[in-house]
Amino acid sequence: MTDIKHAIETIETFIPDPKRGLGELVFRMVSRLTPLVNVDLLVQNEKGEILLTWRDDEFYGPGWHIPGGILRFKETFDTRIQAVAHLELTASVKHDDEPCLTKQCINKTRNTRGHFISHLFRCKLTSSLNDSQKFTPNLPQNGQWAWHSSMPESFLEVQKEIYGSIFSN
Repeated sequence: MTDIKHAIETIETFIPDPKRGLGELVFRMVSRLTPLVNVDLLVQNEKGEILLTWRDDEFYGPGWHIPGGILRFKETFDTRIQAVAHLELTASVKHDDEPCLTKQCINKTRNTRGHFISHLFRCKLTSSLNDSQKFTPNLPQNGQWAWHSSMPESFLEVQKEIYGSIFSN
């Protein structure tokens, strides 16, 4: 018992303020121990198109995804939604008070980042998107955005599982 208590105390010395994040190594460890709770932003324009951003990372590979982020300790949905809008869209949004959809995603083969509880919030842009981040088909890069009227072929598999139905509504 003393060994594990000491190990926990040691890890905690690397996390001065969990509200600001855990650091990559601790975050990955936590993701192997408990589900992660995240918010995702369902941003639609007047045509009903859905705003997606391009992502290419070690866990999910390249593809389109709904902008989103993992809640920090004692962070509200609103705070994380606004942070995601700023970080991923360089924009601001207003959002519904309650999620329009809550889904669980469990990856049976992966332990790190393998279990999520996702809350999808309907959002409206309250500022313009940054045109310099608009998707360039010949040179896709992380963070580029584009409007989609249907589910793109390269929609990330993990998001197809939990959000594929929103493209048929």
